Amino acid sequence: MAEIHLSHLTKQFPGGLVAVNDFELVIPDGSFVALLGPSGCGKSTTMNMISGLEKPTSGEIYFDKQPITKLPPGARTVGFVFQNYAIFTHMSVAENISFGLRVSKPRPSGAEIERRVGDIADVLGLRGMLDRNASRLSVNDMQKVALGRSMVVNPAIFLLDEPFSNLDAAFRAYMRAELKRIQHEVGQTMVYVTHDQVEAMSMADHIAVMDAGRLQQYGTPDELYNAPANRFVAGFVGSTQMNFLPATLVVGEQGAGNGRSLTIGIRPENVLLVPPDAAGATLAGKVNLIEPLGAKDVIHLDVAGHDVRVIGVPGQRPRVGDNVGLVFDPDRQLLFDNETDLAVEA
Repeated sequence: MAEIHLSHLTKQFPGGLVAVNDFELVIPDGSFVALLGPSGCGKSTTMNMISGLEKPTSGEIYFDKQPITKLPPGARTVGFVFQNYAIFTHMSVAENISFGLRVSKPRPSGAEIERRVGDIADVLGLRGMLDRNASRLSVNDMQKVALGRSMVVNPAIFLLDEPFSNLDAAFRAYMRAELKRIQHEVGQTMVYVTHDQVEAMSMADHIAVMDAGRLQQYGTPDELYNAPANRFVAGFVGSTQMNFLPATLVVGEQGAGNGRSLTIGIRPENVLLVPPDAAGATLAGKVNLIEPLGAKDVIHLDVAGHDVRVIGVPGQRPRVGDNVGLVFDPDRQLLFDNETDLAVEA
């Protein structure tokens, strides 16, 4: 296993595009870290530099405090799983999984290769498919084979670039749980690139949120959710997006920001719907849209021209067009400075 240290890492492409800008991050040995952000934020470029597929413009990469920036990809003991699987469809499942062992030097014995392939097949549920041609596999099983091919060589670092994005929803949820279980059992350092905050929150020990090539915040899922460093992180993390409203709308002009222009952020689950004339209502709004999602409803309200989302309970949902009152949990409100977008103390 290995600790990864990215020291002031920068990647500028021809034409002046800076994909990664002065990126500083330490990934502890044996941890599961997600690089999370929108498309084009630099997360895949960062992973490609860790693997050696891209060379940094400046900065250094360390594995266990040893600089490896100049090492070729094959010398970095890194396993890589891509979004598009990249398996050999003319080979069997067993041949695909064992490929890295068969080309390694020194090459393990045939019995050792068979044993290790069998162990990986058991972990991934591929034991009954080892003799099957890879071209006959489902998309879900192809991704399992791609995982197995990287796992079988026991890399010190395991890199995964949105490996589940092509899977169906049910199998994606299953593989998230399986990958977390596998990482816990083998203790490999894993770096997982995704734009899906549900994937990052459900699997990673720590998450590095990126935007425009820069690190926005690095912390545990709970830290990112409950104490976002800035408005971008607050809006990006959360399966139903945080609400943002002018502080003057919520608390009035007096005491809104002591001279600062502020925005209040509050998550939909921390807003309570009450009758429009209820005492203590923070604001009033009108129901515009209801999204029934099974265990919960996402209720969209028009509040003084702002779209406010509230988590409702099925069976207690209002009707479109109803006027309602809103009560904000004062202990769950966040404040952001409008000039810097940084979170500030109340």
